[in-house]
Amino acid sequence: MPAESNTIFKGVGVFLASVCITLPGVAQAQQAEGAAVLEEIIVTAQKREQSVQDVGLTISAFTGDRYRELSRGTLDGLASQISNVQTYSSNTYLESVHIRGIGLNEFQGQYDSPVAQHIDEVYIAKPWMKARRKYDIGRVEVLKGPQGTLFGRNTTGGALNFYTRAPVDRFEAELELGVDEHERYRVTGMINSPLSEQLSGRFSFNTELGNGGPQKNLFSGDEHGRPDLLDFRGQLLWTGEKLTVRALVHGGTDKSDKTAWKGPGIFNLGAPGLCPQLFTGEVSKNPSACAKTAGFAILNGYPQGEFEPEGIHTINQNKPPTVDDNFYGGYLRWDYELGDATLTSITAYEYYERIHTDDSQADMFNSTSTHYYNEMNQVSQELRLSGILAERWRYILGFFYENDDLDQVDGSDLSKQQFPGIAPPFADQFFAQFGIDTESIAVFVHNEFDFTENVTLNLGLRYTDDTIEVSDALLGIGLLPQTGKEKFVTPCLTTTYPAGPVGAPACPFLGPVAPPFNDSRSDQDFSWRVGIEWKAADDLLVYSNLMTGYRSGGYSLPFAGAATEFDPEELLAMELGFKYQLLDNRLQLNASAFRYVYDEVQVNVDDPVSPLVPITRNIGEQLNTGFEAEVTWQPVNSLYLRQSVGYLDAKFNDTPREITTYLGPIALDGKPPVNSPEWTYNGALRYQQQVANGWDIIAGLDYRWVDDRFLEATAQLFDKSDDYWVANMRIALASQDDKWEVAVYGTNLFDEEYLTYINNIGFFKLDIFGERQTFGATVRYRYH
Repeated sequence: MPAESNTIFKGVGVFLASVCITLPGVAQAQQAEGAAVLEEIIVTAQKREQSVQDVGLTISAFTGDRYRELSRGTLDGLASQISNVQTYSSNTYLESVHIRGIGLNEFQGQYDSPVAQHIDEVYIAKPWMKARRKYDIGRVEVLKGPQGTLFGRNTTGGALNFYTRAPVDRFEAELELGVDEHERYRVTGMINSPLSEQLSGRFSFNTELGNGGPQKNLFSGDEHGRPDLLDFRGQLLWTGEKLTVRALVHGGTDKSDKTAWKGPGIFNLGAPGLCPQLFTGEVSKNPSACAKTAGFAILNGYPQGEFEPEGIHTINQNKPPTVDDNFYGGYLRWDYELGDATLTSITAYEYYERIHTDDSQADMFNSTSTHYYNEMNQVSQELRLSGILAERWRYILGFFYENDDLDQVDGSDLSKQQFPGIAPPFADQFFAQFGIDTESIAVFVHNEFDFTENVTLNLGLRYTDDTIEVSDALLGIGLLPQTGKEKFVTPCLTTTYPAGPVGAPACPFLGPVAPPFNDSRSDQDFSWRVGIEWKAADDLLVYSNLMTGYRSGGYSLPFAGAATEFDPEELLAMELGFKYQLLDNRLQLNASAFRYVYDEVQVNVDDPVSPLVPITRNIGEQLNTGFEAEVTWQPVNSLYLRQSVGYLDAKFNDTPREITTYLGPIALDGKPPVNSPEWTYNGALRYQQQVANGWDIIAGLDYRWVDDRFLEATAQLFDKSDDYWVANMRIALASQDDKWEVAVYGTNLFDEEYLTYINNIGFFKLDIFGERQTFGATVRYRYH
């Protein structure tokens, strides 16, 4: 067993031992301070209100205040509190979530993640549509394992469910100001007021701006990472005798800098071949150890562009990542009581225009400077009837519809490529341009039947029919006419595409530009769940689930490649767990074990039909086995402790597929999937104590250890991210009337350097690291 794993077990053992040793002292403290009880969190993981400890599913749930303190509203901050959950999103333009070894590892914008995100039960289709800070949140629920019956669409790995704070029938207002050492500023606020006896309104917002960021760009001489975000939300809530109506609208703009790649050199200088430091992974730690262009930048008169700058937070790029996004949307929800049943309707619309540019080769040239354009219109409707029959049978009958209309243009500018043979006259641009229309229709039923007072049977079934249509897809190589904000490119004329659009220029080469691709496919699936809940004692729930998940098929439409389609993937999950409350609910022990059989897994691989870039294919089977255990303890009112550990054994199985790497073709069979560390460990401590009349000090510390993991599916040394510890702290002075709070915080306290993303491409390499050590402060005033 690795030394790091021994460290984890020792830490958990010490903690559990301390629980037993300190119980007598805790009992005495409670007599002096008053009985402590862990806060009950009410969740809607089964689309009805229940205590999280009474639901026979593996759930990590956080109240809004605890989420704000621990995560600072970021996805990375949330994931750091949960075992067997990995993300990369630290100010990147994509959010990727991996739960128990299942997630999305793809930079093109048309793909759906197998871990779904919902906001107020509204499904958000694309990861880039939600890649920003969450604010004014009432509750967060992370559901592990497939949620194929109640939540359905693309929940193979699980679901992240955010619930915003709804309007209330009293006046409230809040304003929070934040600043950090990188000159990034944030203002968040809300105002809530009753408008009549039955109508209340709420307006909330988050804006972020600044003059700098955590990265230094030698090319411009400026700091990179400047935020420029406005996000707002308005709500109305009308409450009648039987009818409740909630209307929400939101919108905003994001023109921020996003985290830039590091592009370590991979070539020998002035000699053919790849440098030896590449194969050991040393180039990620020492990025200037090898040449970026094998010396051609020097020969072309640009010696300053030949080597990547030292330091993982220093770049030298002419076009580091920026976005110019606009978004808006909303929903109308109504709930009507029908005696012992409730009819619920949620009608939602989302619009998102994404314009993203970056320096994909991470250098000072237009060598592979890439732009992405996406325009998304999403409409969804859920209608469900829930109720209870004969006191023992709780049911939900539902219908779901969604339509996504996506226009996408991706292009890479190669006009100043330093490598001969890749630069012009061969090509000015790789591009992909297409439209995708997705229609999903589903019906579902969920039943909870109490066989006895202590045994409940859960049965769920969902039928889904997905239709995906690709229109006017142009994939190829051509000239570069666009500025980066135009929606459509104009491919040049070739002998393989002689007709061409009107006015298209002649190509200076004969390139593989294919005719427009038009196609459609339809997928159908039955997802189901069979679960047993046994209330073995008043404070002990034992549960078991056999359930399935499904992600629809689709199309791979790569830069300069060929259009191909892939089939749906399906997952069969077996889970056994328990939730135990002890010491009058001052101590909770939760644990679960799981086994997944994941069929027709969708992974990026090499394929003869796409010689330039990998494409998404069904590679076969993936097997995941693991467990999680969590201890939460509140010995006295002033002290809260939580520790959790996760184990995961995941690997591709019985697949003939391979991916070409710097070492040549590598077979995937037996390799672990991306972002699947064997061990993870999380902990948090919160201490609150009165320090003056009417004032408390609140001190929080959270920490996480992540085992070695691979960030490319080929699992070679140059794909590896070493294990790491990250610790964060927050100290606040708060008034006991909950009006004022002044806080200082530090993230990545020990300035750990750790990789979160790797993209190994034939003639360059890309790395993204977690954000550096950062200290900041916030001031909040709340009127209520």
